[in-house]
Amino acid sequence: MSTEMKNPYDEHGAHLDEIKFSHRLGWVFVIVFLALITLPPLVRNLSEAFNLDPAEPKWIAPVKLFDFPSSEAEDLFLKKKSNSSRITRTSPSLRDHLQAFEKGAEEADFAGISRRVLQQELTGFLGEGNQKVILGKDGWLFYRAAFDGLTGYGPLNAEPDAVTKDPDRAEWYQPLPVIRRFAKQLEERGIELILVPVPVKPMIYPEEISGKEVAELPLRHPDQLKFYEALEEAGVRVIDLSDSFVKLKEAGEQVFLKQDTHWTAATMQAAAKEVAAYVKGRPWFGELQPDLNPTVQTAGRENLGDLVGMLDLPEPRRLYEPETQTIEMISADGGAAVTSSASKSPLVVLGDSFVNVYDDPGLGFAPENSGSEEESRSSIGAGFAQHLAKELSLELETHVANGGGATAVRQSFAKRPDNRVREKKAVIWVLASRDLLLSETPGGKASVQWRDVTFSDRIEEDKPEQTLNAPAGTITLTGTVLERSSIPDPKSTPYEDALYSAQIKVGTVEAGKFGETEPLLYLWAFKKRTLQPTANLEAGKTYRFTLVPWSSKTELHTLTKQDDLTVFTDPWFVEKMEEVK
Repeated sequence: MSTEMKNPYDEHGAHLDEIKFSHRLGWVFVIVFLALITLPPLVRNLSEAFNLDPAEPKWIAPVKLFDFPSSEAEDLFLKKKSNSSRITRTSPSLRDHLQAFEKGAEEADFAGISRRVLQQELTGFLGEGNQKVILGKDGWLFYRAAFDGLTGYGPLNAEPDAVTKDPDRAEWYQPLPVIRRFAKQLEERGIELILVPVPVKPMIYPEEISGKEVAELPLRHPDQLKFYEALEEAGVRVIDLSDSFVKLKEAGEQVFLKQDTHWTAATMQAAAKEVAAYVKGRPWFGELQPDLNPTVQTAGRENLGDLVGMLDLPEPRRLYEPETQTIEMISADGGAAVTSSASKSPLVVLGDSFVNVYDDPGLGFAPENSGSEEESRSSIGAGFAQHLAKELSLELETHVANGGGATAVRQSFAKRPDNRVREKKAVIWVLASRDLLLSETPGGKASVQWRDVTFSDRIEEDKPEQTLNAPAGTITLTGTVLERSSIPDPKSTPYEDALYSAQIKVGTVEAGKFGETEPLLYLWAFKKRTLQPTANLEAGKTYRFTLVPWSSKTELHTLTKQDDLTVFTDPWFVEKMEEVK
């Protein structure tokens, strides 16, 4: 038998077209191509080179290329090292430097402007999306990661390794063993785990991208039901909402927003009723005492949609109009909106932006003319947790993080004092099903990470209820950074705002009273996908911090927090920061 390799294109006549042009025309194409890729950075660099204002930041690409090692490479290296035990080097390599340079070039103004203008034309005239968004029929938009969760290797089969994968990529852990261990940790503390995987849009509306009706809905990953069965066998109660969503669609309800990844307000309210019915059927529910007398206020709100935001268009309203929703805001006894402050509640809700979308004003459904930044971030009070609280007549402790439903919310709950954790009857964990179904490569692109969490053994003493969240005076002190959490690329996250954590060793207390020596701090990472000055904290350096108690910043509690530090003290929020030279 001959072992000679054959070209299948030649063997089967697959060469459909042959294009010939002269060398002269070829050089014209080369010159035009080189001009297109070199002129924008050249103009940018020349303009900055002649800018004599020292206050203006400069980013001169050719200079940065030879600036090795750079602070940007150091930051990227530390971020990689925090996410992977495979990295054993102690300082940035040339690869770190080149990757940091490439990232800087991608985020430069000249690149962003041209990319956004091009995307506007691709979307408007050719109906093309981008790496995050797929354009469907009749104005429907879809999050690409949601499709990856239906078509990839899934939750039970690990992706094979390959030489094309980045050796410095974050370590990937399969969700099943992580969830099993978390359920075991809760079981040891007398707590039941109720998992609510929220179906994603292509499971219910596949015809809006293919143009063809699907015979059987919902669409599922081939291993999805087997995965849920494995969780049930591990003692996890799984509430699969998929069939309920299909029934809502068949009844004429719009289940998802067309231009957003999330459910409609009506679908969310129906889901809260279904989860509440399940919780009321648990044997321990009869022991709980109702403590909420809710009132409901209705309002109309509109939002352009997070998927429109992910398209990153310079003029999105040329192509898309806001979607309107009627929301129901839940208040306690006719007063303030029900929030997450019920720390002694017997029930806990962990969740991602599906829980948050009608509660966090940063996700788009804020009232117009919200006033100050603090007012604009105040809870709307119309989210899933509020509606579940209404159905149960119980206030709930909630830990919610946009984009952090897999690990961040579990870390937040695990840091609660041990005696407070053991007071709980159940943890109701609500997250997008795509986070459960994504395999390593698409999961990494979507910033999904599965990690084990460590529970605190700290004991909190009982205090008078009125002093639990009473803000102390503002503190000013100096401190040296011991460690800090990494910050993801804000351009690639599904959320616009995020905080991160750091631990410091206190030096001098300059104003106020402060008894801690190594406190945990929360700082702004980015707002509206723009890195903030407080994101530049460096380990080993000393800074002057102005702090307020984290408990006083309730408007920020639902934001995503990048917090992978095992620190179990009550956190503080950094109002201001400056380096001490």
